[in-house]
Amino acid sequence: MRPFLITLATFISTAAFAELPVITLTSIFPPGGQAGTEVEVTVTGAELDGANALFFSVPGITAKPTTPNHFAVTLGKDVPVGICDLRVAGKLGVTNPRAFSVSDRKEQIKAKPHDKLGSAVELTPGTIFNGALTASGSDYFMFTAKKGERVLVESTGSEIDSRLTPVIAVLDPAGKEVESARRGGLLDFTPPTDGQFIIELHDLAYGGGPEYPYRLKLTQGPRLDFIFPPAGQAGSKGKFTLYGRGLPGGKPADLVAIDRKPLEKLDVEIDIPAAPNTASNSTARPRAVTADGFFYRLKTPGGSSNPVFIGFATGSIVAETEPNNTPAQMQKLSLPCEVAGQFYPAADNDCFVFDAKKGDNYWVEVISNRAGVATSPFVLIQRDAADSKDVKDIKEIYATDSDPGGKRFVALSFDPAARFEVKEDGTYRLQVRDLFGGARSNPASTYRLSIRKESPNFRLAILAEPPPVKKDENAVAPRGMLIRASETIAFKVLAYRTDSFTGPIELSAENLPEGVKCIPSKIESGKNDGLLLLSADEKAATAVAAIHVIGTAKAGDTALRHQARGGTTVWTTANITNEPATSRLTSDFVLAVNGAEPAPITIQPAEDKVWEVPAGGKLDIPLNITRRGEFTEALKLKAAGTAAIEALKEIDVDAKTKTAKLSIDLKTVKIPAGTYTIYLSAQTKGKHAKKDVTMTLYSAPIRIVIQ
Repeated sequence: MRPFLITLATFISTAAFAELPVITLTSIFPPGGQAGTEVEVTVTGAELDGANALFFSVPGITAKPTTPNHFAVTLGKDVPVGICDLRVAGKLGVTNPRAFSVSDRKEQIKAKPHDKLGSAVELTPGTIFNGALTASGSDYFMFTAKKGERVLVESTGSEIDSRLTPVIAVLDPAGKEVESARRGGLLDFTPPTDGQFIIELHDLAYGGGPEYPYRLKLTQGPRLDFIFPPAGQAGSKGKFTLYGRGLPGGKPADLVAIDRKPLEKLDVEIDIPAAPNTASNSTARPRAVTADGFFYRLKTPGGSSNPVFIGFATGSIVAETEPNNTPAQMQKLSLPCEVAGQFYPAADNDCFVFDAKKGDNYWVEVISNRAGVATSPFVLIQRDAADSKDVKDIKEIYATDSDPGGKRFVALSFDPAARFEVKEDGTYRLQVRDLFGGARSNPASTYRLSIRKESPNFRLAILAEPPPVKKDENAVAPRGMLIRASETIAFKVLAYRTDSFTGPIELSAENLPEGVKCIPSKIESGKNDGLLLLSADEKAATAVAAIHVIGTAKAGDTALRHQARGGTTVWTTANITNEPATSRLTSDFVLAVNGAEPAPITIQPAEDKVWEVPAGGKLDIPLNITRRGEFTEALKLKAAGTAAIEALKEIDVDAKTKTAKLSIDLKTVKIPAGTYTIYLSAQTKGKHAKKDVTMTLYSAPIRIVIQ
C-alpha cells in the first residue's frame, strides 16, 4: 500500500463570544473623506485601549494617533475613489474591518445638532455631508434650487457598514412634504418653483447612534442606474451604454427608472482589466464571491459617479433582441454564447431557440442577483417541435439552496445554474424570466444568460472566525485575526464549486509576516470547506500584514489557481438559528502577530518529527502541555476534523499534568488513504489581565505517515 500523510493539528485561538478579550471596531466617524485632504477620524469599539495605528486596504492613506481613539488621516490625492476597508491595530491585535469611503468631492462634517426643522444645516451643492443619526429622530438640511432644475439627493446605508436604511424627504420651508423616497437611498427631485427647500433624513425604523452613520450627497449627477451590456471580455476594450441621471453629454433614453423618473444614456468605451478587481467597492455581499468582474465609475469634472459592476463574460456576448416574449418571436442563438438581457418591462419573458447535438453537455447559468440586481431568475428548457402540442419540457432550473457558509456566512443568491445534457439531436427552446418580476418594471434588472461548454472551477472565501468548538455554537460577532508567539490558529475556508467541479483544493498562504508559516492543508474532494492553519514560532515579531490565501487544483489537464476573498461578520448576531448573520466580503485578509505575548496554553508533540506507523497499527503520540499565567484548569481535549477521528473519546488532562497522549488505533479508526487535517479542541477558564475569561483551546501540528 502506498504511504499517505496525515497532518494532525491543534491550535490555540480566541473564540467568538465570552472568551479572551477581542479587539473590535464598531464604528468610525466620519465614514469617509476626500482624496488629497486630511480628516480627523474617531473610532469606537471594544478593547481599543492602546490602539495606535489604522490600516487601510488601499495604498496612499496614512494615519497618526492624536488622542485616544482619534487619528489624523491623510488621504493622498491619487487614492482611488471608492470604498476600502479600515482596521484599527492595538495591543490585542487588529480589529474587524469597517468601510471607509474615498471621494473626489468636497466634504462637510456634522459640527452641531440639526435634528430640528429650525436647525437645518445648509447643504452646499456638489458636496458630501458626513453625519450620524440620533435614535428616534431625523436630520435636516436646507438648500436652494431653481424651478425645473434636476436635483439628486443620495444617502449611503449598508454600503458603508451602517445600520441605516435611509428615508429621504424634501419639504417646503413650512415643513410640508413635497416628495419622498423610502427605498434605495436616492431622491430624484425637480423643484416646482424657485426657492429654498428642506431635506429630512431618517432611518426606516427610526434607529440611531454611532452605528447609523451616513454620507449625504446633493448633486446634479452623474448618477448611474445600470450599464449595458453588464459584462465584457476580460483584457479587452468594450463599448457600453450608461443609463442614469445627470450624465454629461447624455441623451434621453426613453426609459423610466423604478422610481418613475426619466433616464439618460451615454455611450462610452471602457478598458476591461485582465483579472477581477473588486477592491474599489469592498462591501459587496457574500453572494458576489463567484461573480468575477470589476467596478466602474464615470469620472466628470464635477466628481465621479456611484459604481456599477461589470462582469467578465464567459463567451461571446449576444444582446437580447426584443420582442422575444413568445415562442413565435424566439431569438436564434448559436452556442456557446452569453446573452445580455433585461427583465423589462414587468412580467418580461425572454425566449430563445438553439440547435444542439446528442452528447453535447452545456452549463446553463444566469448571473444577475450576484451582480447586485434585485432579481430571482428562472430558466425553462424545452424540446422544440413543429406542433406546439408536442413541445416537451426538458429541464427547469432554479437557484440552489446549498450554501457552504450556512447561516454564519450567507452567500446564497437567486441565480440558477445547472448542467444540460443533450439526449438527442434537435432544436431546443429556452425561456428566462424573473420569478418575482410580474409587478416590477425596472430597466436596471439586467441579466447575463451563459450557455457554455462545461468548465469546472471554484472560488474561495476565508472567514475571520475560527471554527466553533461546539456544534451548537450559534453566536457570531465581528472580529479580527490574531496569532500569538508559540501558537497555531485555524480559519475556515469555503469553496464555491462551479460546473460540477469536485476535485481536492490545496490551500496555502503568501505574504506571511516573519516567524509565521502556513501548515499545508486542503479542502477534500466533494467537500465545500476546509481549514487554513497558520503557526507562529516563539520568536515571531509583532506585525500586521495583509496575507494572501491561495487555492490550487486541477480539472483534467487544466491548472486552477484562485486567491480567496476575505469575509467578515458586520454585526453581532446572538443566535443564527433565529437570524442569519450579517456578513460581507472584504478587500483583503489581515493578520496581526503579537510577539510580546505568548499563547496562554500551548499543546505540542513531544518530538518535532514525522510519526510513522504501519497500516492497521496503533500510534501513541506524547504531547507536552505548557501553561502560562493563570490557566490551570483540567482539560478535556476533543479530536475533530474527520468523521472517523471525531469518534475518539475525549482525552482527560489533569490540572497539574504537563503531558498527555493521543492514541490512534488504525484497526478501529477507519481512515482511507489520503491527507487529512484534524485537531483537538477544548474550552478552559483562567485569568487574563486580572479578569476571569474563557478561552478556546486547540494544539501544534503533528505529521503522521501510515505505511
